[in-house]
Amino acid sequence: MYLFSPSAVQCNEVISNNNNHKVIHLESSSTNSTVSLLSSTKLHTLNLRRLEIWYTPLTNDCIQYLCILLTNNKTIQQLVISGRSISDRGVTNICQALEHNSTLTSLDLYENPLITSTSGQDLSHLLLNNSSLLELNLRKTSLSTESILLILQSLMDNKKIRRLRLDNRHKETCINTYPNYHLIQDRVAWSLYPPNPWF
Repeated sequence: MYLFSPSAVQCNEVISNNNNHKVIHLESSSTNSTVSLLSSTKLHTLNLRRLEIWYTPLTNDCIQYLCILLTNNKTIQQLVISGRSISDRGVTNICQALEHNSTLTSLDLYENPLITSTSGQDLSHLLLNNSSLLELNLRKTSLSTESILLILQSLMDNKKIRRLRLDNRHKETCINTYPNYHLIQDRVAWSLYPPNPWF
């Protein structure tokens, strides 16, 4: 189900009229519409596998409803929050919600420049405490190399993560300063694209 700039009414109607949605893609949504979607009790009953949120800045209310969904839902396996949609505060809350989630296998936080070094500790703890995640995408965020090193250390304890996607700008320092890098290098995927000067 693809929802582009939907109204709150449209969000409610689409969910209420169909029980077969496996994927929901929400893009360029207003706060009211996003809250309407994420707070819907109907959303908890769908056999949803993948939830994508693009170019939709998530307010505190949106994050709280999303965290409730992640805590209670037993079917969502993939969560994409991309396109300048989330900041450090949201990451903190989502990481806490996912610590005891045993269903989600993929978390994609691509292209969120408001994710900074403040989130490094939370993401590291997530990898240490979550038992189901197989893939984490942190490309095109503002995480510092120090934060990335902290997250890499968590890979030593979390053997389930198969793919950690990171920006190429951290690669040289991480390889040269993290002594156990050779033990995890097969699970780290560095971006191949050049830095975007407009990002």
